[in-house]
Amino acid sequence: MMQKDIIVVGGGIAGLTAALSLVHKGKDVLLIEKSKNCGGLMNSFERDGFRFEVGARALVNAGLVKPLIKEFALDIEILPNPITLGVEDRLLKIDGEQSLYLYADVLNDLYPESKEEVDRIIQAIHEIIEDMKVLYGVDSPLFAKEKKNVLMMAPSVVVWIIKFLRTMHRITKMDTPFEDHLDILATNQSLKDIIGQHFFRKTPVFFALSYFALYNDYIYPKGGVGAFIQKMVEAIEARGGEIQYNTEIIHVDARNKILKEAAGDEYQYNKMIWAGDLKALYTATSDEGIAKQSLGKFRTQKQAILAHKGAESVFSVFLAADLPPEFFLEKASGHVFYTPDRRGLGTLHTTELQALLQRWDTVQKEDLYDWLERFCHYNTFEISIPVLRDPDAAPPGKTGIIISTLFDYTLTSRIRDRGWYEEFKKKVEELFIMTVSSSIYPNLKDKVLFSFSSSPWSIYAQVGSSEGSIVGWSFEGEIPVVTNMFNMGSSVKTALPDVYAAGKWVYSPAGGPTAIMTGRIAAKQCK
Repeated sequence: MMQKDIIVVGGGIAGLTAALSLVHKGKDVLLIEKSKNCGGLMNSFERDGFRFEVGARALVNAGLVKPLIKEFALDIEILPNPITLGVEDRLLKIDGEQSLYLYADVLNDLYPESKEEVDRIIQAIHEIIEDMKVLYGVDSPLFAKEKKNVLMMAPSVVVWIIKFLRTMHRITKMDTPFEDHLDILATNQSLKDIIGQHFFRKTPVFFALSYFALYNDYIYPKGGVGAFIQKMVEAIEARGGEIQYNTEIIHVDARNKILKEAAGDEYQYNKMIWAGDLKALYTATSDEGIAKQSLGKFRTQKQAILAHKGAESVFSVFLAADLPPEFFLEKASGHVFYTPDRRGLGTLHTTELQALLQRWDTVQKEDLYDWLERFCHYNTFEISIPVLRDPDAAPPGKTGIIISTLFDYTLTSRIRDRGWYEEFKKKVEELFIMTVSSSIYPNLKDKVLFSFSSSPWSIYAQVGSSEGSIVGWSFEGEIPVVTNMFNMGSSVKTALPDVYAAGKWVYSPAGGPTAIMTGRIAAKQCK
C-alpha cells in the first residue's frame, strides 16, 4: 500500500493548483488522475497539424492566472485573446470599457424600437462593471502606484473597506436568474435573447452580466490551454510531487483514510483533496466508519449532491479549412460570440425543448431535425480560431476552427438511446458549418478539409463530468454547495475527516477562476 501525506484526486485545474501550492511549500504530495493526462476540459489536442482546445477556448485571468504563473515561475508566454461580439453583419471587437457603449449602438441599430430598454440594460452592465472594479481592488489605495505611509493611508483604506463590504453585499443580493432581471429591464424578447441566450439557464444576474467586463480579461497561452496545463504538471514534478495517471478511485475508506482504485491498489493519506466530480466522491464513500457527529451532515450532503444535476453542456464542432487565417481575420478576431439572426431563440431552448422531451416516445427523427435546424439558425455560437492568436496552431495557409453552443445533456442521452447518436452528430456538424458559412464566413462549407464533433455525452464519457457539465451545478433548483461569496472559504470543507474538495463542483457559479481559487483554499487547509 502506498502512503502519502497528502493525496489530491483529480488532475484538472483545481487539482493541479492545489498540488502545486502544496509541493511549493515542500509537502509530500501524490496527485491521482484517472485519464492519461491532466487538464480535463482545460486542455489541447492536435489533429493533422491543427491545434484545438478540448473545452475552455482560452483562460479568464480574473486576477488569478497571471499571479499563479508569476508565483510558480511557469515558463509560459501569454498572448492576447481579443473578443468579438456579433449579430448578423454587425461585428464589434471588444477593446476596453468604452466598447460597452459601442455595443449599445449595435443593439440600438438592431432594435430601434427598444432604445430605452437598451439603455437600461447597458446601465445595468455598467453598474456591474463598477462593482467588479471594487471586487478586484482596482481602486483600492492598497494597490495605488504611489505609496504613502500607513497613517496617511489609514482614512482612505477605511473608506475603501466600507465601500468594498457594501459592494460585496450588493453582489450577493444579485443572485436572481438573469432572465428575471432582464424581464424587469426589457419587454423585447429578441433583445433579451441576444443579451443572454449564450448563458446557462437561470445563471445569477451578476455572474451573467459581468461577462462584458471579463471579455477584456481573456488570455491565451502560447501553445494552447494545454501548454499552460503542461507547465503546471512540470512544475509539480520539478518540486518533488508525484503524478499517477490512468488511476480511477472507486472507494474511499474515510475511517482508515484509504483510497482504493479500480485495479485494486490502495493508497493511504493523512489529508486528501478531492478535485474531481463530487458525485463520484459521494458515490465512492459509504457511511461505514464516519463518526456519529458527522454522519448526519454526510448523509444530507450526499443526498443533495446525488439528487442535483449539472448545468447544460456544450456541443462543439471542430473543423479544418483550406483557407488562410487572413480570410477570418477580415471578419473578426480569433474568439467570437456570434448570433446569425437577431430574432434569437425565443422558446426553442426552453418550452419547445421541454415539450420535445416530454413526448419523446412519439418523436420522429424528422421532428428532431426540424427543431435542430431552427435551434441552430437562431442560436448564439462561440467560435474559436486558435491560429489567429498563435500562428503555430495550424499549417501555413490553413485554419482550424471550433464552433460551439450550449446543448442539453438529457436530449443527447435520449438520442443515443434511440440509436440516432452518430447520425445526429453528423447532422449537427452539417448545420453548424452551414450556419456560419451562410453568415459570418461566406462559403466556408466549400473549403472544409475535415470535421468532427464532441457532444455533452462525449464530455461525460471522456472526463467524467456529471451530465457533461462544464461549469458545475445547474442553476435550476437549489444548488447543493456554497453560493455566497462571503462563504467561499468554507466551500472546500466536507463531512469527512481530513478530506477537502476543490473545483467547479464545490462553489457556484463556477469557472476556471473559481477552480483555481478553491484549489488554493483547499491547499491551505492541508498545511
